[in-house]
Amino acid sequence: MARGVPSPADKELMERLAALGVRVSAAQLERWRGVGLLPGHARRWLGRGRGSVSVLAEETVAVAAALGRHARPGRDLRWTVIAWYAEAGRPAGPGELAVPEPPWPAVREALVWAVGRSHAQRVVVQARAAGGGDEEAQDAFYAEAGRVVGRGPAGLPHPGEVRRLVVEDPEGTWEQSYERERRRAAVRLAAAAGMGAGEVGGEMLVEALAALMPGVDWASVAESARRAESEGTLESWIEAGALVDPLARLQAAGEEEMAAARGVVRVLTLVGFFYVMHGFLMPDSPFLADLRVRVDASGFALFIALLVSQMAKPSGVPHALIMCLSPEIAALAAWLEELIDEQVGSGQGLLSLPGIEEGGAEAFMQTWVGHLHELRDRDAVEDDVPGSTGAAFSGS
Repeated sequence: MARGVPSPADKELMERLAALGVRVSAAQLERWRGVGLLPGHARRWLGRGRGSVSVLAEETVAVAAALGRHARPGRDLRWTVIAWYAEAGRPAGPGELAVPEPPWPAVREALVWAVGRSHAQRVVVQARAAGGGDEEAQDAFYAEAGRVVGRGPAGLPHPGEVRRLVVEDPEGTWEQSYERERRRAAVRLAAAAGMGAGEVGGEMLVEALAALMPGVDWASVAESARRAESEGTLESWIEAGALVDPLARLQAAGEEEMAAARGVVRVLTLVGFFYVMHGFLMPDSPFLADLRVRVDASGFALFIALLVSQMAKPSGVPHALIMCLSPEIAALAAWLEELIDEQVGSGQGLLSLPGIEEGGAEAFMQTWVGHLHELRDRDAVEDDVPGSTGAAFSGS
């Protein structure tokens, strides 16, 4: 068969994928197969000197579907592998193909490549270089850290604040001070990791932690920092490597550890979705209201909310996975998953709304859509009025 002409099995594969809404070319299949991502077709011998034919396996359809969903023109194939890994292993819904695991060596290579070229990793490297360098090196670190943190996400305001601006006060504006505080906090923690806690100071370190983990009582930690600073032991109070080099942490993790981190990410992303979407008119069931209170009290609300946006794009996935390697984060996810399991086990469901005993998730979604339609109708009346909801968002 001439090169570039798909085999009968590949033709069948492309037809199967098209029926699933995934369109790929013969060249893509050949490329994926060439780098070891797509299995080759098995051969079936016809006998009596009639040769053999290639046979399409169901596993090949599932792998090609995963690759095809995430492939983009001009996208490095390693991003496609990362996106595939992020969804692999989830239970398949009715009529869906289960997503198989990509080859671990390809996943590891893609994750290491992505983190190694990231802005966050560059800041870590520069911070450590500045720790052993002169004033010029330190100035270079702060300039670079400021640029990177300035481009990165600082997180949405609290969902209650978002909801206030969307529903109650559409002429209001976003409070920007929280964002500046979080960005400054990120730079300070990076400086402490690379140049030592003394570079930042105990009080500033605690303020940085409080900005990134609001809702926690930091009084005892602040007192400990003051005592360590007065005794000259601040450097040992918080190790310079407390913010672990993300690339080193990734390289030290094995396949099972990364799979466990992925499970943690999934739990926290689900919780984060419920948390964030309250600000965008998601109906408030008693369970979801209680869950938000618990998330706020945990001190990890910002982190959980950020996971939602990180997992929405391949470039955010590696950093989300690395953060969820932490035992503390795994324990947080286990606790929240237990709350979810208890709610499901009670027979009430996660989305049961007061006064609506029937319908479950469908009734919940209908209520949510109704809220959005009400907002749309209101905005249609206020269209072109300065300070409307749209104007509030455009000034964010």
